[in-house]
Amino acid sequence: MYKLKTIAPNYVQHLGILELDLDPNATRVLIQNRYDLSVIWHAPVTVNPVITITTPLQYTVDPLLMVTIFDDGKDPVPPQFNAETIDRVQAALPGTIE
Repeated sequence: MYKLKTIAPNYVQHLGILELDLDPNATRVLIQNRYDLSVIWHAPVTVNPVITITTPLQYTVDPLLMVTIFDDGKDPVPPQFNAETIDRVQAALPGTIE
């Protein structure tokens, strides 16, 4: 017995790609839907200042994202920033990021 699995031609993944080049002082990143403030992604920043995040496909159609970076560090005193927000961010379709 076997199961037949058909795959539609021109298969498209249902996701978007968001590439962020972060400030070196950033310690956390929060990505939210700008209308209902639901969290899409929230994590600490690693050593690499450029991060790539996958998002649901709906965020490639309209700029529906809000990105906030946080500086939780105590050095230098005072911190250079506490938080910065960028509004109306749009994810790209896979293969369109240069």
